Amino acid sequence: MRTQRWILVAVALSSLIAVAQVPTKVQFNARITDTSGAPVTGSHSVFVSLFAAPTGGTATWTESYATVSFSSDGLAFLELGTNVPLSTTVFDGSKLYLELTIDGAVMAPRLGLVSVPYAIRAGDSATLGGTPASGFATASHTHSYLPVGTTLSCGGTQKVSAISTTGNVTCTDDQSATYTAGAGLSLASQQFSVNYSGTGTALSAARADHNHAGLYLPVGTTLACPAGQFATALLSNGSVSCLTPSGDISSVVAGAGLTGGGSVGDATLAVAFGGSGTTAIAARSDHTHAPGCPAGYSLHPVTGGTPLCTRRVVANVTYPQAGIACYVSYSGGELCTYSEMLIAANTAPAEVLSPGYWMANRIDDGWVLRVNSTNPIDFDEKIEIVATTVVGAGYYCCQRAR
Repeated sequence: MRTQRWILVAVALSSLIAVAQVPTKVQFNARITDTSGAPVTGSHSVFVSLFAAPTGGTATWTESYATVSFSSDGLAFLELGTNVPLSTTVFDGSKLYLELTIDGAVMAPRLGLVSVPYAIRAGDSATLGGTPASGFATASHTHSYLPVGTTLSCGGTQKVSAISTTGNVTCTDDQSATYTAGAGLSLASQQFSVNYSGTGTALSAARADHNHAGLYLPVGTTLACPAGQFATALLSNGSVSCLTPSGDISSVVAGAGLTGGGSVGDATLAVAFGGSGTTAIAARSDHTHAPGCPAGYSLHPVTGGTPLCTRRVVANVTYPQAGIACYVSYSGGELCTYSEMLIAANTAPAEVLSPGYWMANRIDDGWVLRVNSTNPIDFDEKIEIVATTVVGAGYYCCQRAR
């Protein structure tokens, strides 16, 4: 396959004539020959790009022509801006360079544009900084003013609430603001006061870093006692007086509920905690616990009664198997009754009633209730457990919180 090398011989640019407005297209003529000087003729694809530099960079505007006819002497005629509009954003006054690509072959060098295409920038002459004339006031415009009234200010604690058409202000009491006394302050009517405490009668507050002259001891020379002694007093010179203990305690014994003790050195006692938990403080003997549910159960408050615990179990079992599983497998629960299901479905967090799930209520011999398959809100579907092989998707276990 032979590769063609073409040469851009001559170009011409001119603005197209438009009526009553600045042209937004540019006439472009180019003559292309091959390396032997023979003109390029026929139809070819043309791609035009504008760059801000003679080489490299990213194109600021591009336009493609699928088919351009070249005359017998290699001339091609294009109207730039036909497919992709040219605007003052493209021609913003900076230097631009045009690059041609013919059938995928890039022509070089790029062509620096001269003054004619930049006339597109003149399209902005109808505006001032991009704002049309309609955005400005006319020289003969007028303004409406209020007259100068006789009442222009308010007295005392009153505030201006309105201005009348006569130019006078309307005065009202300042009742719009809401005041709240913060820490250390009290509020009576509209007056704040400091909350004083302790002795003294002064009505000014002390700074946080204040000091008191004559009420401090000096820093003494003896501030600690030797090993085996303890401080017995603080002297006026700022030193401590020390004394060797003479007690008769020979050992510390841990009694019931305590651990530790000892007969030599420092003795430490601690509460003998047992059971679960990590808290390092002891509970009072008459303490209480808020009712709770076993793991896996949801708690539903009951007004004036013990909260209800419910658990939804997904299992395809028979009615008797469900009742046994509630107690054996799920922390001593029982199949929920119709009344308990009412509480579970209507008390937050509300239990989602699932069609086909068992309840405890027996209607007749061999018949029980389960959640209605067509209207779960009713959960009153009667099912015969003797004749039913596949009995549903699961069951509900209930028990009272403890």
